[in-house]
Amino acid sequence: MKRLLSLCLALATLCAPYAAHAAAESMSERELKRILQRERTIIAAAQSAGEAMDRGNTEMQLREVVQEYESLLRRDPQFIAGFIAYGLFLNNAGEAKRAYAIFKKAEKIEPELAVIKNQLGNHHAEEGEYEKALTYYQGSVALEPKEALYHYQLGTLLYEFREFFIDAKLFTRDALLTRCGEAFARAAELAPDNIAYTYRHAESFYDLPTPDWPGALAAWKAIEQRTKAGVEQETILLQEANVLIQLGQPDTARAVLERVTAEPLQTNKKKLVDQLGVTPDKAP
Repeated sequence: MKRLLSLCLALATLCAPYAAHAAAESMSERELKRILQRERTIIAAAQSAGEAMDRGNTEMQLREVVQEYESLLRRDPQFIAGFIAYGLFLNNAGEAKRAYAIFKKAEKIEPELAVIKNQLGNHHAEEGEYEKALTYYQGSVALEPKEALYHYQLGTLLYEFREFFIDAKLFTRDALLTRCGEAFARAAELAPDNIAYTYRHAESFYDLPTPDWPGALAAWKAIEQRTKAGVEQETILLQEANVLIQLGQPDTARAVLERVTAEPLQTNKKKLVDQLGVTPDKAP
């Protein structure tokens, strides 16, 4: 239920392009908008109530939302936006098998929609069916090459389960690591303000068959320019210092470490200082 509460609000945004694709709304489109609006109302009330939320009542209302989706799709069994919204709703409620069945039905209606392929890929990845997940993720990227999320998920799948893909002889190690780097680079390029994407892109330079330290340094510096002063930015400075050490630039690394003053980062800072051969009492 907690996952459902936190993610229902996102459904309206995700489904909006599919719910209002025509100039004149159909009855199904109007009904879907009403359901999504009801979700927003339920979640807003729950968030406003906080600890005083009536969980039983909230769960009852969300079950009613499920019934409304079922009714909508019975009336209009070809309504793709309804299937997408309902599948996302079920998936984020922890109903993975039911969600998968809904997305498979959606795939039969619209086999070339990236959002559907992405959701099916997610399911197969979670089930340990990595080759099937790869096929779906690659399909999402091909259909919507300007969607950063799809590139990021492809890179993550390949890297996290690299031994599977290598053992299955689907990739050589060098080819897989290079492909991961390309995927993360594209995600960061498409969404430069997304710290998760840009951070992983910078890390990916370490993963290459031959680490690209200059590339990594440039990536970390670019992230530094986009982060706020404080712990977040100083975390990036630690990464820069590490790369500078790898590049054989200890003096520059020391200068960067002098800028790291946040208490939570001192343990990691000391590790880098130790690599520079500086005693603790002389540490920057």
